[in-house]
Amino acid sequence: MKRNYIILSIFGTLWGIFETHVGTFLHATDAPFVGLIMMAFGIFFQTIARCITRMRGSAVLVAVVVVFLKLLFVGGIAFATVIAIFIQSILLELVYFSPTPSRWQLSIAGALAVCYSLFHPFLSMPIFMGLTLFDAWARIVGGGSLLLGLPKASGIFIISVLLILHALTGFVAAFFSYAFAVRLIGFGFYPSAVRKQ
Repeated sequence: MKRNYIILSIFGTLWGIFETHVGTFLHATDAPFVGLIMMAFGIFFQTIARCITRMRGSAVLVAVVVVFLKLLFVGGIAFATVIAIFIQSILLELVYFSPTPSRWQLSIAGALAVCYSLFHPFLSMPIFMGLTLFDAWARIVGGGSLLLGLPKASGIFIISVLLILHALTGFVAAFFSYAFAVRLIGFGFYPSAVRKQ
């Protein structure tokens, strides 16, 4: 069991370093859909950690490490991101509750978790910025309009396309991280309950 926690700490630290440096920079530039990029990397590390340790709750435990590092180095301004990380981690666990979820189950969990990042502004902007749900809608649609080259009047269509883009990104991140995890297991990163023959 101790080996599992070490493995979770390793991947949580790797994600935390990426989140703290790259994520903070992207948030500072006020770039749209930072959550799409950052959570895709998060899914990558969380899926690998789950495949190797086979522990229920591994996604949340990895997230605890990330949140600790984020708050340590960035401080209270990271609360909105911290909440997003925890919610997405819980969504992962709800989908792949089995100790040994299939590759498809992991991929679907990744898709769902990254999709949440699209709608997180509806929670974070009213709570942390004092803005309205309309402001959140305007930010999402405005960012999508720039990204897709569509008029802002096509709000529902923009949201639909963005939702598909988020789902595909999360699915692909989890799908390919599964193969990476298999390679790492071959190199000796196996759970504490498993012994090499």
